[in-house]
Amino acid sequence: MKSENGFPSAFVLGLSPTGLYAIRELGAEGIPVIGVGTEAQSGAASRYLQDLILEPDEERRLAELIKRAGHERSKPVLIPTSDQDLEFIIRHREALADAFVFQESYGDGLAAQILTKADFYRLCDEYGVEYPSLHEVEKPDMPGLAHSIDFPVLIKPSRIHDIKSEMAGQKGWVARDATDYAQVTHSIPEHAGTLLVQEIVPGPESEITLFTAYFDREGRAHQSFTCRKLRQYPPGFGSASLVISEDEPETREIAERFLQDIGFRGIAAAEFKRDPKTGKRKIIEINPRPSLWFSASTAAGKTVALASYRDLTGAGPLPDERPQQDGVAWRYVLKDVYSALFYRFKKDFVLPPPDIAAAKWAIKWVSAVGVPGDRAPVWAELKLYLRKALLRFFPGMKSD
Repeated sequence: MKSENGFPSAFVLGLSPTGLYAIRELGAEGIPVIGVGTEAQSGAASRYLQDLILEPDEERRLAELIKRAGHERSKPVLIPTSDQDLEFIIRHREALADAFVFQESYGDGLAAQILTKADFYRLCDEYGVEYPSLHEVEKPDMPGLAHSIDFPVLIKPSRIHDIKSEMAGQKGWVARDATDYAQVTHSIPEHAGTLLVQEIVPGPESEITLFTAYFDREGRAHQSFTCRKLRQYPPGFGSASLVISEDEPETREIAERFLQDIGFRGIAAAEFKRDPKTGKRKIIEINPRPSLWFSASTAAGKTVALASYRDLTGAGPLPDERPQQDGVAWRYVLKDVYSALFYRFKKDFVLPPPDIAAAKWAIKWVSAVGVPGDRAPVWAELKLYLRKALLRFFPGMKSD
């Protein structure tokens, strides 16, 4: 597809609400956006899409992408919005680099290191960034570790995206004590690979702070944005479901310095939690791609995907650097309702209920899916959840 205004196209890989963020931020600027996915999620219904590629087979998807890129006046941009999409680029980076431009970290091995939790924490050790204490172990060796760890702990695969489909949306398994630990050990799939048994930082999830920015070829941060999680799904150890924009200078300082020190280039999202025992922020993870809550940054005046697009293509100057607007609340309604009810009725959870008082003083609200002028993704999302529910109760059904 050729752009009428001459802008290179942006191919957004992934059609979840994370992909929807990138589709909207770029499409609102008149950039031709092509959505790419394996199924018709909410992003596929956005009015900001100029075209759509739905192809579950990886080899055919790769061939179609390269074919479409060949019809462009100039190299289009690839923006992955999930770990699976990112690994698709990493696996096929040589073929894709001939047809597309994408951020440097996907080609230099750094994104792959960050995706593998054990390698990521070794980077943290090397550059002096604190993280929750952990043990790296294979499943057969887990029983022998039970007597040398302090409970509660979170157990997660080093490469969580490899078995994400088997984890029902969880980021790991919680073990409160030795009995829980034995049960969890038994339930973990044999092919889970290397496992991390990690300290659970005490305190509510509302103590989690978030950072994002785009790092250019010289390592300079653009459109730097910080916010705080108020709730997440699944509760305690999941992705954001309620967020508020706040200035978090300590989070920004640690994240920017670390990413610059390791030579990171591209979009990054970092997550931290303050340890009440030491008062220090510990890094939980970095995503070398857009994250679910990024539409909060757009609403607060920070356009991270647009900065990436313009820097990679040279199509216009980078967006102006303006102060972020604090007090912008972002919510993924369907998942946040579940988490709110969970904390209302689950009184013995391993973490205390989050403090969501800041949401009462929000100056603006934004939804992960439904926004004025682009409501169709809401119905697409509801349809997708209904289909999944029916398939769970009637597994013999075939989706249309």
